[in-house]
Amino acid sequence: MNNFLNIKIYPNNSLSPKGFFLLMAFITIPCLTIGIMFMVMGAWPVLGFMGLEVFLIYIFFKILFHKNNFYEHIILDTKHFNIFYNNKNKTIDTIVLEPTWLQVKLNKTEKSLFVLTHGKIIELGKCLAFKEKVSLAKTIDDALFNWKKNNQNFNSAPKH
Repeated sequence: MNNFLNIKIYPNNSLSPKGFFLLMAFITIPCLTIGIMFMVMGAWPVLGFMGLEVFLIYIFFKILFHKNNFYEHIILDTKHFNIFYNNKNKTIDTIVLEPTWLQVKLNKTEKSLFVLTHGKIIELGKCLAFKEKVSLAKTIDDALFNWKKNNQNFNSAPKH
């Protein structure tokens, strides 16, 4: 099947698992050292609070990594404009649109990217920076232009 567009939009993730380990070590070692020093001086609750602080940082990073498993997959094939919302490799939701009247709109004040058709408004690339959304809008516009050009040529061909 011929695809005019096939894009996966992932959230930006600049921290690798090795980087996460190093960051947690960089946080844990000083907290543990300070906590033990206070415990030796008789302020033993400080060690518990330092441990709680490290634990909460770890939990929040794990929540962030879990949210980074979500991505959008956009496919424009010969008949449909498909938007798949995925978690890892499992599709959670699918939106299928007819691309003939599809419009791509950038809202510069809200820094949002939308596709509109027949009263439906779908936001794309929520996780992207605005410059990336501008690039994505141009890519989708170009793909829609090629799709319409191809369908116009196909529809205007003489019939036997």
